[in-house]
Amino acid sequence: MAKMAQVFSDLFYSLSNCLTCFPGSPTLKINSRSFKILRLLGEGGFSYVYLVQDTSTSELLALKKIRCPFGAESVAQAMREVEAYKLFEHSDGIIHSVDYSISGERGDPSSKTVYVLLPYYRRGNLQDMINANLVNHTRFPEKKLMLLFLGVCRALRDMHVYRGAGPGGAAEAEGCERMKAVPAGGGAGGGSKKKKKKGGAAAAASRGARATETGADEDDETAQQLPLMVGDEDREGRSRGGGGGGAGGRGPGGSSRSYAHRDIKPGNIMIADNGADPILMDLGSIAESPLAITSRSIAIATQDTAAEHSTMPYRAPELFDVKTGTVIDTKVDVWSLGCTLYACLVGKSPFEARSDETGGSLSICVLGGDWRFPTRPRGAKHSAKGKGPAGGSGGGGGSSGAAAADDTSISEPIRDVVRRCLKVEPSERPDIDELIDLVENVIEELPDDGGS
Repeated sequence: MAKMAQVFSDLFYSLSNCLTCFPGSPTLKINSRSFKILRLLGEGGFSYVYLVQDTSTSELLALKKIRCPFGAESVAQAMREVEAYKLFEHSDGIIHSVDYSISGERGDPSSKTVYVLLPYYRRGNLQDMINANLVNHTRFPEKKLMLLFLGVCRALRDMHVYRGAGPGGAAEAEGCERMKAVPAGGGAGGGSKKKKKKGGAAAAASRGARATETGADEDDETAQQLPLMVGDEDREGRSRGGGGGGAGGRGPGGSSRSYAHRDIKPGNIMIADNGADPILMDLGSIAESPLAITSRSIAIATQDTAAEHSTMPYRAPELFDVKTGTVIDTKVDVWSLGCTLYACLVGKSPFEARSDETGGSLSICVLGGDWRFPTRPRGAKHSAKGKGPAGGSGGGGGSSGAAAADDTSISEPIRDVVRRCLKVEPSERPDIDELIDLVENVIEELPDDGGS
Protein backbone atom coordinates (compact mmCIF):
# COMPACT_ATOMS: atom_id res chain seq x y z
CA MET A 1 0.00 0.00 0.00
CA ALA A 2 2.82 2.39 0.88
CA LYS A 3 4.41 1.80 -2.52
CA MET A 4 1.08 2.39 -4.27
CA ALA A 5 0.61 5.62 -2.30
CA GLN A 6 4.05 6.82 -3.40
CA VAL A 7 3.18 6.06 -7.04
CA PHE A 8 -0.01 8.13 -6.80
CA SER A 9 1.89 10.89 -5.01
CA ASP A 10 4.49 11.05 -7.79
CA LEU A 11 1.73 11.03 -10.42
CA PHE A 12 -0.02 13.91 -8.65
CA TYR A 13 3.19 15.94 -8.53
CA SER A 14 3.89 15.28 -12.22
CA LEU A 15 0.40 16.36 -13.25
CA SER A 16 0.42 19.43 -11.03
CA ASN A 17 3.81 20.47 -12.39
CA CYS A 18 2.68 19.99 -15.98
CA LEU A 19 -0.39 22.14 -15.40
CA THR A 20 1.83 25.07 -14.50
CA CYS A 21 3.19 25.11 -18.04
CA PHE A 22 -0.07 26.41 -19.49
CA PRO A 23 -1.54 29.94 -19.63
CA GLY A 24 -3.18 31.16 -16.47
CA SER A 25 -0.45 29.70 -14.30
CA PRO A 26 -0.72 30.60 -10.62
CA THR A 27 1.62 32.89 -8.76
CA LEU A 28 4.03 31.68 -6.14
CA LYS A 29 5.37 33.68 -3.23
CA ILE A 30 9.00 33.30 -2.20
CA ASN A 31 9.42 35.19 1.04
CA SER A 32 8.44 38.79 0.20
CA ARG A 33 8.34 38.44 -3.60
CA SER A 34 5.57 37.08 -5.83
CA PHE A 35 6.31 35.25 -9.06
CA LYS A 36 4.24 34.08 -11.99
CA ILE A 37 5.21 30.64 -13.26
CA LEU A 38 5.64 30.87 -17.04
CA ARG A 39 6.81 27.41 -18.09
CA LEU A 40 8.73 24.31 -17.12
CA LEU A 41 12.41 24.45 -18.10
CA GLY A 42 13.50 21.01 -16.94
CA GLU A 43 13.09 18.30 -14.33
CA GLY A 44 15.02 15.65 -12.45
CA GLY A 45 14.25 12.90 -9.99
CA PHE A 46 12.86 15.10 -7.23
CA SER A 47 13.30 18.56 -8.71
CA TYR A 48 11.69 20.83 -11.27
CA VAL A 49 13.05 24.05 -12.77
CA TYR A 50 10.64 26.75 -13.95
CA LEU A 51 10.93 30.05 -15.73
CA VAL A 52 9.26 32.59 -13.44
CA GLN A 53 8.62 36.32 -13.61
CA ASP A 54 8.60 38.75 -10.70
CA THR A 55 5.11 40.26 -10.69
CA SER A 56 6.45 43.63 -9.48
CA THR A 57 9.58 44.11 -11.60
CA SER A 58 8.92 41.70 -14.54
CA GLU A 59 12.38 40.24 -13.90
CA LEU A 60 12.86 36.73 -15.28
CA LEU A 61 14.44 34.14 -12.99
CA ALA A 62 14.76 30.38 -12.80
CA LEU A 63 13.00 28.69 -9.89
CA LYS A 64 14.25 25.29 -8.76
CA LYS A 65 11.68 23.32 -6.79
CA ILE A 66 13.23 20.47 -4.80
CA ARG A 67 10.85 17.94 -3.28
CA CYS A 68 12.04 16.50 0.04
CA PRO A 69 9.61 13.64 0.74
CA PHE A 70 11.89 11.72 3.10
CA GLY A 71 12.04 14.18 5.98
CA ALA A 72 15.11 15.65 7.62
CA GLU A 73 17.70 13.80 5.53
CA SER A 74 16.37 14.95 2.16
CA VAL A 75 15.87 18.53 3.42
CA ALA A 76 19.47 18.60 4.66
CA GLN A 77 20.70 17.38 1.27
CA ALA A 78 18.77 20.15 -0.50
CA MET A 79 20.13 22.71 1.95
CA ARG A 80 23.69 21.64 1.23
CA GLU A 81 23.05 22.61 -2.38
CA VAL A 82 21.67 25.98 -1.23
CA GLU A 83 24.77 26.59 0.90
CA ALA A 84 27.02 25.69 -2.04
CA TYR A 85 25.48 28.55 -4.02
CA LYS A 86 26.39 30.86 -1.13
CA LEU A 87 29.88 29.40 -0.78
CA PHE A 88 30.95 30.24 -4.34
CA GLU A 89 29.10 33.52 -4.80
CA HIS A 90 32.45 35.29 -5.19
CA SER A 91 33.01 33.48 -8.51
CA ASP A 92 31.52 35.01 -11.66
CA GLY A 93 31.75 31.61 -13.35
CA ILE A 94 29.60 29.72 -10.82
CA ILE A 95 25.86 30.24 -10.51
CA HIS A 96 24.58 31.78 -7.27
CA SER A 97 21.19 31.75 -5.63
CA VAL A 98 19.07 34.88 -5.41
CA ASP A 99 16.84 33.65 -2.58
CA TYR A 100 15.33 30.47 -1.16
CA SER A 101 12.57 29.27 1.11
CA ILE A 102 11.33 26.04 2.67
CA SER A 103 7.65 25.14 2.87
CA GLY A 104 5.76 22.20 4.32
CA GLU A 105 3.35 20.02 2.38
CA ARG A 106 -0.32 20.06 3.35
CA GLY A 107 -1.26 16.97 5.34
CA ASP A 108 2.32 15.70 5.65
CA PRO A 109 4.48 17.67 8.11
CA SER A 110 7.52 15.45 7.40
CA SER A 111 7.49 16.23 3.67
CA LYS A 112 8.88 19.61 2.64
CA THR A 113 9.75 21.52 -0.51
CA VAL A 114 12.80 23.74 -0.96
CA TYR A 115 12.45 26.58 -3.48
CA VAL A 116 15.64 28.17 -4.85
CA LEU A 117 15.63 31.27 -7.04
CA LEU A 118 18.45 31.37 -9.59
CA PRO A 119 19.45 33.70 -12.44
CA TYR A 120 17.86 32.89 -15.78
CA TYR A 121 20.14 32.58 -18.82
CA ARG A 122 18.18 32.98 -22.03
CA ARG A 123 20.84 31.30 -24.20
CA GLY A 124 20.42 28.02 -22.36
CA ASN A 125 23.30 25.63 -21.76
CA LEU A 126 26.17 24.07 -23.66
CA GLN A 127 24.12 20.96 -24.41
CA ASP A 128 21.59 23.16 -26.20
CA MET A 129 24.41 24.47 -28.40
CA ILE A 130 25.62 20.92 -29.12
CA ASN A 131 22.08 19.88 -30.06
CA ALA A 132 21.77 22.88 -32.38
CA ASN A 133 25.02 21.87 -34.09
CA LEU A 134 23.72 18.34 -34.61
CA VAL A 135 20.42 19.56 -36.06
CA ASN A 136 21.99 22.18 -38.31
CA HIS A 137 25.05 20.07 -39.28
CA THR A 138 27.37 22.76 -37.98
CA ARG A 139 30.24 22.73 -35.52
CA PHE A 140 31.89 25.10 -33.06
CA PRO A 141 34.67 27.31 -34.44
CA GLU A 142 37.65 25.82 -32.64
CA LYS A 143 39.06 28.99 -31.15
CA LYS A 144 35.66 30.09 -29.86
CA LEU A 145 35.13 26.62 -28.39
CA MET A 146 38.49 26.60 -26.61
CA LEU A 147 37.90 30.09 -25.19
CA LEU A 148 34.60 28.84 -23.80
CA PHE A 149 36.31 25.72 -22.46
CA LEU A 150 38.97 27.90 -20.83
CA GLY A 151 36.20 29.80 -19.04
CA VAL A 152 34.82 26.53 -17.69
CA CYS A 153 38.27 25.53 -16.45
CA ARG A 154 38.77 28.87 -14.70
CA ALA A 155 35.37 28.64 -13.00
CA LEU A 156 36.20 25.13 -11.87
CA ARG A 157 39.51 26.35 -10.45
CA ASP A 158 37.49 28.49 -8.03
CA MET A 159 36.12 25.22 -6.66
CA HIS A 160 39.32 23.20 -6.79
CA VAL A 161 41.35 25.92 -5.05
CA TYR A 162 38.79 27.62 -2.84
CA ARG A 163 40.07 30.52 -0.73
CA GLY A 164 38.35 30.62 2.64
CA ALA A 165 39.04 32.35 5.93
CA GLY A 166 41.64 35.08 6.10
CA PRO A 167 41.67 38.84 5.54
CA GLY A 168 38.22 39.56 4.17
CA GLY A 169 37.35 35.86 4.04
CA ALA A 170 35.10 35.48 7.09
CA ALA A 171 31.89 35.26 5.08
CA GLU A 172 33.28 32.45 2.94
CA ALA A 173 34.47 30.59 6.04
CA GLU A 174 30.99 30.86 7.53
CA GLY A 175 29.59 29.35 4.36
CA CYS A 176 32.04 26.44 4.60
CA GLU A 177 31.06 25.70 8.17
CA ARG A 178 27.35 25.76 7.34
CA MET A 179 27.98 23.30 4.52
CA LYS A 180 29.66 20.96 6.97
CA ALA A 181 26.85 21.24 9.51
CA VAL A 182 23.41 21.80 8.04
CA PRO A 183 20.66 21.23 10.64
CA ALA A 184 18.21 18.55 9.63
CA GLY A 185 14.55 19.38 9.40
CA GLY A 186 14.88 22.53 7.32
CA GLY A 187 11.58 24.18 8.15
CA ALA A 188 8.22 23.74 9.81
CA GLY A 189 5.17 22.92 7.77
CA GLY A 190 4.15 25.99 5.85
CA GLY A 191 7.15 27.95 7.10
CA SER A 192 10.11 29.33 5.22
CA LYS A 193 13.73 30.20 5.80
CA LYS A 194 14.25 33.72 4.47
CA LYS A 195 17.08 35.86 3.22
CA LYS A 196 17.35 39.62 3.09
CA LYS A 197 18.17 40.48 -0.48
CA LYS A 198 20.77 43.09 -1.31
CA GLY A 199 19.42 43.59 -4.82
CA GLY A 200 17.69 42.04 -7.81
CA ALA A 201 19.16 39.54 -10.24
CA ALA A 202 18.72 40.19 -13.95
CA ALA A 203 19.45 37.30 -16.26
CA ALA A 204 23.19 36.84 -16.78
CA ALA A 205 23.93 40.24 -15.20
CA SER A 206 22.57 39.38 -11.80
CA ARG A 207 25.58 37.83 -10.16
CA GLY A 208 25.92 40.88 -7.90
CA ALA A 209 22.72 40.06 -6.06
CA ARG A 210 23.37 38.34 -2.77
CA ALA A 211 21.29 37.19 0.17
CA THR A 212 21.85 36.89 3.93
CA GLU A 213 20.22 34.20 5.98
CA THR A 214 18.06 35.51 8.84
CA GLY A 215 15.53 32.79 9.57
CA ALA A 216 15.57 30.85 12.84
CA ASP A 217 15.68 27.09 13.05
CA GLU A 218 12.29 25.52 13.73
CA ASP A 219 11.40 23.69 16.93
CA ASP A 220 11.38 20.25 15.36
CA GLU A 221 14.95 20.42 14.04
CA THR A 222 17.35 17.90 15.47
CA ALA A 223 20.44 20.03 14.79
CA GLN A 224 22.43 16.92 13.91
CA GLN A 225 25.73 17.62 12.18
CA LEU A 226 25.71 16.46 8.58
CA PRO A 227 29.06 16.52 6.75
CA LEU A 228 29.21 17.72 3.17
CA MET A 229 30.60 14.37 2.15
CA VAL A 230 31.41 10.98 3.62
CA GLY A 231 34.57 11.15 5.70
CA ASP A 232 34.30 14.89 6.27
CA GLU A 233 34.45 14.39 10.03
CA ASP A 234 38.09 13.31 9.80
CA ARG A 235 39.15 16.46 7.95
CA GLU A 236 42.61 16.77 9.50
CA GLY A 237 43.55 13.23 8.54
CA ARG A 238 42.55 13.44 4.88
CA SER A 239 45.05 12.63 2.17
CA ARG A 240 46.14 15.59 0.05
CA GLY A 241 46.88 13.59 -3.06
CA GLY A 242 45.77 15.27 -6.27
CA GLY A 243 43.75 17.95 -4.54
CA GLY A 244 43.87 20.31 -7.46
CA GLY A 245 46.57 22.57 -6.16
CA GLY A 246 46.60 23.40 -2.49
CA ALA A 247 43.94 21.31 -0.84
CA GLY A 248 44.06 21.74 2.89
CA GLY A 249 46.86 24.30 2.71
CA ARG A 250 46.93 28.02 3.36
CA GLY A 251 47.50 30.86 0.98
CA PRO A 252 47.55 34.64 1.07
CA GLY A 253 43.74 34.74 1.10
CA GLY A 254 43.43 32.40 4.09
CA SER A 255 42.72 28.68 4.16
CA SER A 256 42.64 26.84 0.86
CA ARG A 257 40.14 24.03 0.43
CA SER A 258 39.30 21.90 -2.56
CA TYR A 259 35.82 21.05 -3.74
CA ALA A 260 34.97 18.78 -6.66
CA HIS A 261 31.83 19.44 -8.69
CA ARG A 262 31.48 15.76 -9.65
CA ASP A 263 28.87 16.34 -12.35
CA ILE A 264 30.55 18.45 -15.02
CA LYS A 265 28.73 17.96 -18.32
CA PRO A 266 27.39 20.18 -21.13
CA GLY A 267 23.95 20.34 -19.53
CA ASN A 268 25.43 21.85 -16.36
CA ILE A 269 27.26 24.66 -18.16
CA MET A 270 25.01 27.65 -18.78
CA ILE A 271 25.89 30.30 -21.35
CA ALA A 272 25.74 33.92 -20.19
CA ASP A 273 23.66 36.33 -22.23
CA ASN A 274 26.81 37.74 -23.87
CA GLY A 275 27.23 34.34 -25.54
CA ALA A 276 30.84 34.00 -24.41
CA ASP A 277 30.98 33.32 -20.67
CA PRO A 278 30.19 29.87 -19.24
CA ILE A 279 28.46 29.52 -15.86
CA LEU A 280 28.73 26.30 -13.85
CA MET A 281 25.41 25.23 -12.37
CA ASP A 282 23.75 22.41 -10.40
CA LEU A 283 25.81 22.26 -7.22
CA GLY A 284 23.87 19.36 -5.73
CA SER A 285 26.74 16.98 -6.48
CA ILE A 286 29.55 19.05 -4.95
CA ALA A 287 31.88 17.30 -2.49
CA GLU A 288 34.91 18.36 -0.53
CA SER A 289 38.14 16.93 -1.90
CA PRO A 290 40.30 14.90 -1.57
CA LEU A 291 38.47 12.00 0.06
CA ALA A 292 40.53 9.11 1.42
CA ILE A 293 38.68 5.81 1.00
CA THR A 294 39.75 4.26 4.28
CA SER A 295 37.02 1.63 4.63
CA ARG A 296 34.69 -0.48 2.55
CA SER A 297 31.67 1.40 3.91
CA ILE A 298 33.08 4.74 2.69
CA ALA A 299 33.84 3.15 -0.69
CA ILE A 300 30.26 1.88 -1.06
CA ALA A 301 28.76 5.19 0.08
CA THR A 302 30.94 7.18 -2.34
CA GLN A 303 30.10 4.88 -5.24
CA ASP A 304 26.37 5.06 -4.45
CA THR A 305 26.51 8.87 -4.23
CA ALA A 306 28.28 9.03 -7.59
CA ALA A 307 25.67 6.75 -9.15
CA GLU A 308 22.97 9.15 -7.95
CA HIS A 309 24.61 12.52 -8.66
CA SER A 310 27.30 12.00 -11.35
CA THR A 311 25.99 11.54 -14.90
CA MET A 312 27.21 8.20 -16.21
CA PRO A 313 28.72 9.14 -19.64
CA TYR A 314 30.78 11.90 -17.96
CA ARG A 315 31.65 10.05 -14.73
CA ALA A 316 35.30 9.28 -13.98
CA PRO A 317 36.32 5.60 -13.83
CA GLU A 318 37.40 5.83 -10.18
CA LEU A 319 33.77 6.64 -9.28
CA PHE A 320 32.43 3.55 -11.06
CA ASP A 321 34.47 1.16 -8.94
CA VAL A 322 35.59 2.86 -5.72
CA LYS A 323 38.33 0.87 -4.04
CA THR A 324 39.43 0.91 -0.42
CA GLY A 325 42.85 2.49 0.04
CA THR A 326 42.46 4.95 -2.85
CA VAL A 327 41.81 8.70 -2.87
CA ILE A 328 39.02 10.43 -4.78
CA ASP A 329 40.06 13.98 -5.66
CA THR A 330 39.39 16.83 -8.07
CA LYS A 331 40.81 14.84 -10.99
CA VAL A 332 37.28 13.42 -11.42
CA ASP A 333 36.31 16.84 -12.80
CA VAL A 334 39.26 16.88 -15.19
CA TRP A 335 38.02 13.60 -16.65
CA SER A 336 34.54 15.09 -17.04
CA LEU A 337 36.04 18.15 -18.73
CA GLY A 338 37.68 15.86 -21.29
CA CYS A 339 34.35 14.16 -21.95
CA THR A 340 32.65 17.55 -22.25
CA LEU A 341 35.19 18.89 -24.76
CA TYR A 342 34.86 15.70 -26.81
CA ALA A 343 31.06 16.06 -26.78
CA CYS A 344 31.40 19.60 -28.14
CA LEU A 345 33.55 18.26 -30.98
CA VAL A 346 31.65 15.08 -31.80
CA GLY A 347 28.13 15.53 -30.39
CA LYS A 348 28.19 13.06 -27.50
CA SER A 349 30.44 11.75 -24.73
CA PRO A 350 33.35 9.61 -26.01
CA PHE A 351 32.03 6.63 -24.08
CA GLU A 352 28.48 7.06 -25.33
CA ALA A 353 29.92 7.16 -28.84
CA ARG A 354 32.07 4.05 -28.30
CA SER A 355 29.30 2.13 -26.54
CA ASP A 356 26.90 2.92 -29.39
CA GLU A 357 29.51 1.89 -31.95
CA THR A 358 30.40 -1.45 -30.38
CA GLY A 359 27.16 -2.30 -28.59
CA GLY A 360 29.17 -2.78 -25.42
CA SER A 361 28.63 -1.61 -21.87
CA LEU A 362 29.28 2.08 -21.28
CA SER A 363 30.80 1.40 -17.86
CA ILE A 364 33.21 -1.16 -19.32
CA CYS A 365 34.26 1.37 -21.95
CA VAL A 366 34.93 3.93 -19.21
CA LEU A 367 36.84 1.55 -16.93
CA GLY A 368 38.97 0.37 -19.86
CA GLY A 369 39.52 3.82 -21.32
CA ASP A 370 38.05 2.52 -24.58
CA TRP A 371 37.25 5.47 -26.83
CA ARG A 372 38.46 6.99 -30.07
CA PHE A 373 38.10 10.06 -32.21
CA PRO A 374 35.76 9.68 -35.21
CA THR A 375 37.41 8.32 -38.34
CA ARG A 376 35.19 10.50 -40.54
CA PRO A 377 33.71 13.99 -40.18
CA ARG A 378 30.52 14.08 -38.12
CA GLY A 379 27.49 13.23 -40.23
CA ALA A 380 29.46 11.26 -42.84
CA LYS A 381 28.12 7.79 -43.60
CA HIS A 382 30.23 4.94 -42.25
CA SER A 383 29.85 1.35 -41.20
CA ALA A 384 30.13 0.18 -37.60
CA LYS A 385 33.60 -0.84 -36.52
CA GLY A 386 34.60 -3.65 -34.25
CA LYS A 387 35.91 -2.94 -30.82
CA GLY A 388 39.42 -1.58 -30.98
CA PRO A 389 42.21 -1.69 -28.41
CA ALA A 390 41.47 -0.16 -25.04
CA GLY A 391 43.53 2.71 -23.80
CA GLY A 392 44.47 0.86 -20.62
CA SER A 393 45.01 2.27 -17.16
CA GLY A 394 48.23 3.95 -18.12
CA GLY A 395 47.13 5.76 -21.27
CA GLY A 396 43.45 6.46 -20.82
CA GLY A 397 42.07 7.16 -24.28
CA GLY A 398 45.47 7.93 -25.74
CA SER A 399 45.97 4.74 -27.72
CA SER A 400 42.35 4.15 -28.65
CA GLY A 401 41.95 7.80 -29.53
CA ALA A 402 44.68 7.43 -32.19
CA ALA A 403 43.96 3.87 -33.26
CA ALA A 404 42.55 4.72 -36.67
CA ALA A 405 42.78 7.38 -39.34
CA ASP A 406 41.01 10.15 -37.47
CA ASP A 407 38.68 12.88 -38.63
CA THR A 408 41.19 15.56 -39.60
CA SER A 409 38.70 18.38 -38.99
CA ILE A 410 39.66 18.28 -35.29
CA SER A 411 42.98 20.04 -34.69
CA GLU A 412 45.76 17.99 -33.13
CA PRO A 413 46.34 20.38 -30.18
CA ILE A 414 42.67 20.04 -29.20
CA ARG A 415 42.88 16.25 -29.53
CA ASP A 416 45.83 16.35 -27.16
CA VAL A 417 43.80 18.20 -24.52
CA VAL A 418 41.12 15.49 -24.67
CA ARG A 419 43.70 12.69 -24.49
CA ARG A 420 45.39 14.17 -21.43
CA CYS A 421 42.10 14.57 -19.59
CA LEU A 422 40.94 11.04 -20.38
CA LYS A 423 43.73 9.12 -18.68
CA VAL A 424 42.22 6.25 -16.70
CA GLU A 425 44.84 6.70 -13.98
CA PRO A 426 43.95 9.94 -12.11
CA SER A 427 47.57 10.76 -11.30
CA GLU A 428 48.33 10.97 -15.03
CA ARG A 429 45.70 13.64 -15.66
CA PRO A 430 46.66 17.31 -15.33
CA ASP A 431 45.34 19.24 -12.36
CA ILE A 432 43.18 22.25 -13.10
CA ASP A 433 46.08 24.74 -13.18
CA GLU A 434 48.08 22.54 -15.55
CA LEU A 435 45.01 22.14 -17.74
CA ILE A 436 44.45 25.90 -17.87
CA ASP A 437 48.07 26.42 -18.96
CA LEU A 438 47.66 23.75 -21.63
CA VAL A 439 44.43 25.25 -22.97
CA GLU A 440 45.90 28.77 -23.04
CA ASN A 441 48.81 27.48 -25.13
CA VAL A 442 46.42 25.72 -27.50
CA ILE A 443 44.39 28.90 -27.97
CA GLU A 444 47.55 30.79 -28.93
CA GLU A 445 48.30 28.18 -31.61
CA LEU A 446 44.84 28.23 -33.19
CA PRO A 447 44.14 30.57 -36.13
CA ASP A 448 41.72 33.40 -35.55
CA ASP A 449 39.12 31.81 -37.80
CA GLY A 450 38.99 28.87 -35.33
CA GLY A 451 39.23 26.36 -38.13
CA SER A 452 35.62 27.02 -39.16
